[in-house]
Amino acid sequence: DYDAAGVVGRYMYDLETPAEALILYDYCEKEFPGWDKGWGGSGDVRTTALDNACKFMMMGMWPGDMYQGGKRINVRNAIIAAGGTGSYSSFLGPQCFSIRPQDVGASRWQGTPEENYKTVRNAFRFLGAQDVGCAEIDSDTVKFFHKAKGGASGMFAGQGDAGGKQVAFKDIDVPYETGDEYAIPNKCKYIITFTARQSFEGTRRQAGITEGFAVWYSYARYIKMMCHMQEFIRGLGYDCLNMSGLCFSNPLSAITGLGEHGRMSSPTIHPKNGTTNRANGWAFLTDMPIAPTKPIDFGAYKFCETCGICADSCPFGIIQKGPSTWENPDAAGNGLAQGQFRGWRTDNVKCPHCPTCQGTCPFNSTSESFIHDMVKATTTNLPMFNGFFANMERFMEYGRKPQWEFWDIEQPTYGFDTTA
Repeated sequence: DYDAAGVVGRYMYDLETPAEALILYDYCEKEFPGWDKGWGGSGDVRTTALDNACKFMMMGMWPGDMYQGGKRINVRNAIIAAGGTGSYSSFLGPQCFSIRPQDVGASRWQGTPEENYKTVRNAFRFLGAQDVGCAEIDSDTVKFFHKAKGGASGMFAGQGDAGGKQVAFKDIDVPYETGDEYAIPNKCKYIITFTARQSFEGTRRQAGITEGFAVWYSYARYIKMMCHMQEFIRGLGYDCLNMSGLCFSNPLSAITGLGEHGRMSSPTIHPKNGTTNRANGWAFLTDMPIAPTKPIDFGAYKFCETCGICADSCPFGIIQKGPSTWENPDAAGNGLAQGQFRGWRTDNVKCPHCPTCQGTCPFNSTSESFIHDMVKATTTNLPMFNGFFANMERFMEYGRKPQWEFWDIEQPTYGFDTTA
């Protein structure tokens, strides 16, 4: 019972249990003396207002009750009743305005794999993405795609390898979706990944329950970008299949050069923007041949071995501490088979998705951070200094900052410097 426990703002979208919410209240009050949970559990009135504003159609979710034509209607329920789903994001794409050239007797776009990569990258950048990566499905990369959608619990219901709608690669020409299957033509063997920036200053000032406005607005933007991109590639004459929730996108992000795996596990660490450049959660498959991009090594993985700031900051102690390992200690209990790899794993079933860890990563981009360009280069070439740099980061306290300071900072468009 949230009210009985003293948890405020219960009607707001949150993932915490009452006990977890109270832990976060206490954590933030100690971290930032003077912080108050406000009426909604996420801070002062201005921050709460921005949080709620950024939740509109977040993750592509259709609104529930909203005003249309002078009256309140439930858009989500109406669409579901008509046979749709709770989100405008879909496997086959919206197919609203994109007319395939071959359907009207014209020739589809024909380019070299290198030209196709440049085309996709420029379109994605125009739509708001930061980086674009590509790879080809082979005997190794196919392992990053689920065999079925379903098997996890809680907010991750619909992800994993047990039960649910089947994900099937087939010798067919046209992709399709039924009530129990996503059918993928074998020709759709080219993987596209991308990153979407989120506000650094907003990220380091999120406090209280369930992430915050920097994350919500990033999630609102990326789904829209994906729908635009599916329409664009379809307009070139090719299929573009949304594999969100149907793949392990973080390893795909790493092998396509968008960043490196790090201790937090869920966010891929970006060379310029740390954990504030989201590469987790999304990928496409297409039959348009695209030149692959290469993995990168800028020292983040090595740095994480000796850092651990994010694990120390976790209010719930669920970010894996210690050295990287091949073991997945939580796999048996949480239903998430996170694959066999050497690294760290965060139990996303236990994680209530509070905003704390993201704002602590030393690789987050800021001109004042001790982990500036020279230090980033040093982590790659002289990893023996990593422990020293991590301790300096702790001492200088460059990470999370008081929430109320956000309103005194001149904000760039979308909350981040697009030239960085």
